[in-house]
Amino acid sequence: MSAVAKLAATPDYYSALKSRTPDVEARYRKLTPRSQEAFARAARVFPGGYTRDAIIRGPHPTFVERASGATMYDLDGRALTDFWFNATSLALGHAHPAVIEAIAAQLPRGTAYFAPTQNEIELAETVLPRLPGAARIRFANSGSEAVMMAVRFARAYRATKQHAASTIVKFEGSYHGSYDDVAWSVSPKVADAGANDAPRPVAETAGLAGTEGRVAVLPFNDVAALRRYVEARHAEIAAILVEPMANRLGLVMPETKFLAEARALCDRFDVVLVFDEVISFRVGYSGVQGVVGLRPDLTTLGKIIGGGFAVGAVAGRADILDLSAPERGGRVTHAGTFNANPITSIAGRVTMETLTPAAFAQMNALGDYARARLAEVTRGLPLQVTGAGSLFKVTATDRAIRDYRDAATTDKAWEATCSLALLNEGFVLTPTMSGCISYITTREHVDALVSAFQALAGA
Repeated sequence: MSAVAKLAATPDYYSALKSRTPDVEARYRKLTPRSQEAFARAARVFPGGYTRDAIIRGPHPTFVERASGATMYDLDGRALTDFWFNATSLALGHAHPAVIEAIAAQLPRGTAYFAPTQNEIELAETVLPRLPGAARIRFANSGSEAVMMAVRFARAYRATKQHAASTIVKFEGSYHGSYDDVAWSVSPKVADAGANDAPRPVAETAGLAGTEGRVAVLPFNDVAALRRYVEARHAEIAAILVEPMANRLGLVMPETKFLAEARALCDRFDVVLVFDEVISFRVGYSGVQGVVGLRPDLTTLGKIIGGGFAVGAVAGRADILDLSAPERGGRVTHAGTFNANPITSIAGRVTMETLTPAAFAQMNALGDYARARLAEVTRGLPLQVTGAGSLFKVTATDRAIRDYRDAATTDKAWEATCSLALLNEGFVLTPTMSGCISYITTREHVDALVSAFQALAGA
């Protein structure tokens, strides 16, 4: 038996790396004294030292001073190769010259007005043609806000059809931002989550009021469960909200038949199908919907369409989004001081114009290469390599991931230690070992990451 096979067959494979966690953390502290000082300062003004949950990392986060291309520089002067690019939002990398030039030209003209600008029209005209089923778009300031507005539009649309439908169907393990009605069963303990085919909604955060008449949770990728629920309760359902690539499950693409069934059921019962493409829009020129050839009624967007600035959007059918038109009575209202501000709009437009089909082909080819290399070095180990397009993830489980219950078998402690150890070597991934490729990422960057990971994983 080879050394790799022996290691994979060992019941406590993950323990080998986890046993080194104190040493990995001690080295991290030694490498990042100024970040440690900054975190102590942050703890005096932020609860627990954080004002953004996504960057929580033990024993403390790395504070960044500047960034360019694929490289970030921390307070201690370390150069870090970025493989997460602010949660996938920087598709062109840090401080791309074309984006910087456009922003620099706008800054002397002002950063925000109590008035519209042509910049927002140009961004809309750049994004909408990429979504074949979308005729209208409305901008917001985050993906969470985009989802909130999509839910509001869906409920308002169903009301126009004389349906008092308020329930939003979401899927176990899917994250759709911080809006109350979707902050359920994102990462529940399996013991609290009920049966596999009929999950019990579990609050993701304190402070939620309840789910009755507002949200239902179904198993991801389960066609039969989806059909059964919708056929029985369709009069109560306003929308089916689905990630066409499930981020928290491990950047997993759902089975085509699952998405097709969601589309068919929504067509049959006039329920609104919402694709959350806040992250997955970077999978291809037209997002995942372009890859799978299915059109949702509404699409929520964010991240890459803002060119590095806070952004969100809901795009879709004219008859649904026009429910917010000012001349309508009982309209869907949506204010926002910084919606479609000129800086975000121009940075987003330049970014989207740069992301041509050829640019996506380049990023996706490198994403394929990264996943193939990682799969090669993890062969025989209890690790899964998942993702699509420019996204990849290494998950610490020997179980193929199809739904949340599969993903819940992950050894999160192993992933966190592996991620921190890679950060010690100068590579930035999430604490759960997710990563992405941007336009400026090179094969050399990927090879260096894989080499460092191979040494850690024992492959």
